[in-house]
Amino acid sequence: MKKSLIALAALAAFGTAYAQSAVTITGKLGGSYTANTSNAGVKTSGFNMQDGDVNFTVVEDLGGGLKADVFMGIRLRGREANTDGAVDGIGSRNATVRLSGGFGSVLVGAVASPSGILAIGGAGATGFKGVDDGGELLDAETNSIDLFQYTTPTMMGASGYVQLVDNIGDAGAGGREALATTPAATVFGLNYANGPILANADSTSFKCNATASCVLQSRVRASASYNLGVATVGFGYQTNNNTTTDVKQMVVGVNVPVNAQLSAAINYATRDTKTTSTGATVTNKGYEAGVNYSLSKRTAVAASYRLINEGASAIDQKHTRVRLMHSF
Repeated sequence: MKKSLIALAALAAFGTAYAQSAVTITGKLGGSYTANTSNAGVKTSGFNMQDGDVNFTVVEDLGGGLKADVFMGIRLRGREANTDGAVDGIGSRNATVRLSGGFGSVLVGAVASPSGILAIGGAGATGFKGVDDGGELLDAETNSIDLFQYTTPTMMGASGYVQLVDNIGDAGAGGREALATTPAATVFGLNYANGPILANADSTSFKCNATASCVLQSRVRASASYNLGVATVGFGYQTNNNTTTDVKQMVVGVNVPVNAQLSAAINYATRDTKTTSTGATVTNKGYEAGVNYSLSKRTAVAASYRLINEGASAIDQKHTRVRLMHSF
């Protein structure tokens, strides 16, 4: 009897502990038809699965104003080939663990390093492949990084943060020590979200460590969007300087909700690359226009068209996509 009571008490204690945690599973999967023309005039088209992932978010109330949360993402696109060479369509995505309280929050994780805050300049357009796809205009989501981040408490919509970034392009490869073979970085940034205004800015200084081919030096980014009610407008700008080139990127976006189901948007972006040794500058520019029609809160059909001119290329890149996507 005593053993039974002890077992019930232990079970009750564990039940209380688990009740303090909440697990949320979200994700999305889209199937699309795409037709592309490269700047060499090569045409390709076909059906494929895109935007497939499953995300796990765990939040635990630690008491005393403290909270812990974990985010883990998995790329999951059925039989679609994976970018890392696997044929099962399964791959890693962002993974973070965070502790937050009255002091702000600390976060450790391995994440993708895309054009980041410049995405705000796209004004929240949905259904797009993205003017950062491929990196011809805005920096693409090509690098993975390890990071430690401290974020201050939010006051009047504003918060600051500092990031210590490891292993740019090869997460888990070695750390910030002088003999690490991957670049590192220190980032200072500011977030602001208040009513219709959303804005971010940051400054990055890079450290090359023992990487012989590293040319990174510094980067400054800023972007903002404003919801006017009838439309959301956005703007983003980035300058990225290294030992061989100075690169400036700019994006302007407009997103118009036509009605409760239909929205239309357009993004325009430019990328100026200046060779420091000669002063020669190459300018890439392009736009992407699209519409998104919501069949429900979770299912939508989207169509977009993107045109990119890569400097001296004789033929513009053209990308057309029609996508059906469900989110959960």
